[in-house]
Amino acid sequence: MEYYERFKEIRHLKGLTHKDLAEGICGMTTIYRFERGDTAITAEVLYQLCQRLGISMQTLFVDEDSEYAMIDYYLEKLREYVYFRHTDMLKATLKDAEETIIQNSNFDLKYNNFDRLFRTYSAIVLRNEERYDQAEKILIELMKEKKNKSDLELEIINTLGDLYITQDKYEEALELYTRHRRRILEYEDSHYFDHYMLIQLYYGYANSLYSNFKDVQALDICFKLLIRIQEYNTMYYLGRAHHLICLIYTALNDSDNAEEHLRKAESAFHLEDLSEKMAEHIEVAEKEIKNLRKN
Repeated sequence: MEYYERFKEIRHLKGLTHKDLAEGICGMTTIYRFERGDTAITAEVLYQLCQRLGISMQTLFVDEDSEYAMIDYYLEKLREYVYFRHTDMLKATLKDAEETIIQNSNFDLKYNNFDRLFRTYSAIVLRNEERYDQAEKILIELMKEKKNKSDLELEIINTLGDLYITQDKYEEALELYTRHRRRILEYEDSHYFDHYMLIQLYYGYANSLYSNFKDVQALDICFKLLIRIQEYNTMYYLGRAHHLICLIYTALNDSDNAEEHLRKAESAFHLEDLSEKMAEHIEVAEKEIKNLRKN
C-alpha cells in the first residue's frame, strides 16, 4: 500500500471528511488529488494533516523498506524547495527531517546520500540566514570527502558556487566552476547527472563569468544554457537565463537585445508564478536599460 493510500484509509477510520481535515491547512481538492496519487503535497502540509489525524508521519511509511520511502520523500521535497528557492519551506522541512530521520537510529542515513545532502541543504539555510562562514565550512568539508560522486558532488559544487556569488566572491566562484565544469561535462556518463543540476552548473558558470566582466564568454554559455533548458522545459531557469542575458547585453551597451530578453524573462517568470518574487530584479534591469538609452 502506498503512503497516500494509507493516509486515505486512516482518514476513513477517523471518520473525517476532506472538509474536516483540510480546514485551515489546505484545499479539499488538494487532499482529494493526493489520496488518488495524482499530486504530491509539501512536507509541511502533510505534517499538519498528520497532526490533525493524530498520527506521526512515520505511520504512513510502515511497509517493508518504509524507512527508505520516507527518506526518498524528504529528499524529493528538499530538492524541490532548493530548486525553486522556497526558503521558509526548506528550513521547516529540514527541521522536520532532523527530528524524524536524523535523530532516529532506525534510519539508514547513508541511503541515497541522505546524510551528506542534509548537510548540503543545511548549508543553504545558513546561507539564506547570511551565516556565510558556517555555510562555507560545511561545503568545503563536503568537497574534501572522496565519496562525493555524480549528482551529490554536482549539487555541492552548485551550492558552494552560489554561496560565493552571494558574497560577491566572484573570482572564487569562477575558479570553482572552471575547475569542475569541464571535468563533469567530459565525464563518460555525464548523461547520468540530474539535468536540473547541470542547468544550475551552466547558469552558475555564466553568472560567474558575467560577474568577472567576461561578458562575451558569459553570453556564449547562456545560449548553450538556453538550448539545454528548452530540452527540459524549466521555466524558472529559462527566466533566470534571459534575465542574465539582459544584464550582459546591458553591459555590452546593446539596449535593444537587453529589452528583448528582459521581456522573455518576465514571460517565463509569469508562467512559473514567480512574477512577484522576481519583480525587484526586473525593475533594476529596466532602470539600467533606460539609463543606457538615455546615454
